[in-house]
Amino acid sequence: MRHHRPRILVTGSSLFFAARLINDLGRRGAAVTAADSLRFSAGKSSRYAARRVLLPSMNRDPGAYLEALITELKSRPYDLLLPTFEEALVLSEYQNELRPHVRLFLPQFSEMFRLHHKPSLHQRCQTLGLPTPPTFKVDHADRLQKVSEQLGFPVVVKLPSANNSVGRTFCDNDQELRQTFSRISADQQRCGGEMPFVQKKIEGDLICTLSFCNQGRKLAEVVYRTLRMFPQAGGTSVHRQSMAHAEISRMTDRLIASSGWSGFLGFDFLVERATGIPYVIDANVRANPAIHLGFCAGLDWSELILDLAKDRKPDSQTASAGINVHTMFMDVAWLLEGLRSGAGGLRRFPQRCREFISPSWKVHSRGDLLATGEFVSAIIMSMQTISAGIKSMINGGQAGQIILEHANYDPATAEAYRLMRASNQPDRIAA
Repeated sequence: MRHHRPRILVTGSSLFFAARLINDLGRRGAAVTAADSLRFSAGKSSRYAARRVLLPSMNRDPGAYLEALITELKSRPYDLLLPTFEEALVLSEYQNELRPHVRLFLPQFSEMFRLHHKPSLHQRCQTLGLPTPPTFKVDHADRLQKVSEQLGFPVVVKLPSANNSVGRTFCDNDQELRQTFSRISADQQRCGGEMPFVQKKIEGDLICTLSFCNQGRKLAEVVYRTLRMFPQAGGTSVHRQSMAHAEISRMTDRLIASSGWSGFLGFDFLVERATGIPYVIDANVRANPAIHLGFCAGLDWSELILDLAKDRKPDSQTASAGINVHTMFMDVAWLLEGLRSGAGGLRRFPQRCREFISPSWKVHSRGDLLATGEFVSAIIMSMQTISAGIKSMINGGQAGQIILEHANYDPATAEAYRLMRASNQPDRIAA
């Protein structure tokens, strides 16, 4: 009896790490459909994308996004729906409308949002007894004096649901805190966003994780340190090194089990230099740039996904430590960022070029996409990154936010869609 090729619909395929996953799943024989809201993207340009689907922007209109996705699922049979970025939040909330058409591995939306929402993540860590920086939700600027008295300085102002360090600002005194809070609050009010919160700054080193889970059980995990980042002041890792950290792995075990998590999940930690204590500072409720690092460190994400799709119980996997990889197009963006005065400017640019060509650590794999022969995908991602870098230099916006503006989950538009459905207006989703 001949078995059909697994049919997998991958959403969020504009991200370079999704393209890496599409490449490997396709090489294993899966028929992969790449779906995102860009006409040309890294995932759609993969040699192993058997089909390409253009979706509405999930960021601007989650209802239209969901409707188009269900239409695609009804149009042809799929074995698995695999979200790779923040569209997972929309799919989780309305998974009851998706499950009649396809299998997917996601937790309940309430659990997913608790980890995505930073103040709620802080509360979950407190409940579990896990170290997390002292945190205050501030509903009015008048409360800042009390916050500064209890936390001291330095502190960091953050947005509850932002990623890629968007909105994150460090403050060293009362005046900076008040000015920063007022500015960010005003921006949030204009766009209908949630008020920022204040957290004690931890002086430490950033350690991140990426896991794949099923029903609260961790099946594979790579723990890694960031050796280089773009933007340099805070954003996405460019060079990554796998490592072992028993305490962080125990902490992620507890967070995964307590949320009953299924699918990809990453965490960010700051390991305090003075004490060695790892503090949970953020959760990424989706895949992240460590997909390629995991493959290089001995994890087989595709095998886990395909086994679960075929109702097989996969064995747990462990990543090797000491593996260094980087993402070439982001490294080029890091190099060009050096031309900005705040990053050193022309005076330091020759040194930055030397660091780009010969980093002070061995690199085992130079590029998620180039290393797998996905040259068209790499070119498209390079063009998008350079374009975002130029826009960033012109308008002052963060390059990462510009790149991800179509793919990020927006709580304001999600709430508007939620209210529309609850008000008994015509449903956007076909029965």
